[in-house]
Amino acid sequence: MSLIRADADVLERKILEPDPGLIKSLGTHHTLQSAVADLVDNSVDAGADRVLIRFDTDGHHPVALTVIDNGRGMTGDQVDEAMRLGHQRAYGSSDQGHFGIGLKAASFSHAATLTVMTTPQTGEYHGRRLRKDDVQRDYGCDVLDPATLSAELDTYLRQIDAHTGTAVRWTNTRFPRSAGGGLSNWLEDSRTLLRMHLGLTYHRLLSAGRLRIDIEAFDLTLHQAGPPEPIAAIDPLGFPATAVSGYPATFVASAGGHQIQLHCYIVPPKFSGPAYRLYGRDGADSQGFFIYRNDRLLQAGGWNHVITADKNRALARVVIDDFGQLGDLVRMNPEKSGIGFSHELHTAVLHAHSTGEGTRRLSFADYIARAESVLTESRRRRHRRQPVAEPSKGLHEDIRRVIRAEIPLRTDEDPVEIRWKPLARDRFLELDREARVIYLNKHYRQMLTGGVTGLSDAPLLKTLVFLLTEEHFKGQQWGSRDKDLIDIWNEVLGTAVQTELDYRGEAYR
Repeated sequence: MSLIRADADVLERKILEPDPGLIKSLGTHHTLQSAVADLVDNSVDAGADRVLIRFDTDGHHPVALTVIDNGRGMTGDQVDEAMRLGHQRAYGSSDQGHFGIGLKAASFSHAATLTVMTTPQTGEYHGRRLRKDDVQRDYGCDVLDPATLSAELDTYLRQIDAHTGTAVRWTNTRFPRSAGGGLSNWLEDSRTLLRMHLGLTYHRLLSAGRLRIDIEAFDLTLHQAGPPEPIAAIDPLGFPATAVSGYPATFVASAGGHQIQLHCYIVPPKFSGPAYRLYGRDGADSQGFFIYRNDRLLQAGGWNHVITADKNRALARVVIDDFGQLGDLVRMNPEKSGIGFSHELHTAVLHAHSTGEGTRRLSFADYIARAESVLTESRRRRHRRQPVAEPSKGLHEDIRRVIRAEIPLRTDEDPVEIRWKPLARDRFLELDREARVIYLNKHYRQMLTGGVTGLSDAPLLKTLVFLLTEEHFKGQQWGSRDKDLIDIWNEVLGTAVQTELDYRGEAYR
């Protein structure tokens, strides 16, 4: 029997260009947080240790976003390849890039125009611009005049004390535009979510001082920026390591010729705060695997179908430090927001066992059972928490998230706001029970905020005042005892403010 070549029936070979229409779906699974993180990944790969994220506003409307870094910059050929759709350069083992579409997918997920300006150590300037409509038509890319862009790029780089680096700018954005107060809330909420996401994703780099990220808002009308907000690291394992006896413990899963280390933690049942309630959600939502690549967090929780999520497993967190060692046992989506485990890896994790001398070998099932038992025992001891009024405008959203997560709310009442208002010199605060507002004396605002004012300024002061006074918004009656307490608070706090002013050598204004 003769063998026929598999391609013996081939007549000719054609090169079929991809349909530019595929750009329409590029980046559709990105959130603002994951898209910005993709740009920060590029900055880290370029050797940057400073990144500034700038929202541009026009009449209080967010109209553009720019990510500026002090990395090594790019040559003309390098920026051409960066703008090429699907270009996959030779990624190093320490790089965060993976698919060759991150810059384009992240940008077109929220903007119709992408501009990249860059300058390397050689001192030349390069700029390229992609418009989504043009790319959908013919993959065209504009080359910008270096003489025109150099001044703009230098202005950006001076903000981070840099001479080399790159600015990635989104314009014609799809950010919401509103004539009402919801817009400022969107911008504040977006900045809050970015702080949480980037603080978590890059917490190792931030904590080690290898990366600094700031966020600011720039008013195009006034041509000035508000104070930059530094991103603080949020360590999902930032709790006492020895709080639960025997943990953390290292387990080993064998699959595909790999020995995969699983560092298994049990969160102390009384632990709380941003490190447990990631993104302000219930900590139980973050049970599962925390997977890193080059100290960048790729996955924050989730069991990847190895076992099911369960409220009784809220304290279980498993760290896989080296994504590279997983090889072809996993798949990652382009947004770096989802990792799929192979069936072989599922089985290996279920059969993982603990390491260490002088201890009984434990199975992965033993670990999960221990995490469940710790939570069950803590519930038996926990006292019921008394509900509080729901905080509203004036208190920073980060704090409101924690209060909502930690304390039950009185759902039969309207929320309580905190505002500044001119009051008499001897009054530090007033409560308006009918309007459900806590008023702070506006004359003290400069001193108490250091001059950095905004809708959610003085977060520590406002939180303390809210916790002190919220109970007085409960019920229908306000008796003489309530009024007397407010008089006492005003007397004591008013004296404290005057003493503070005396210490500073300042006069009451």
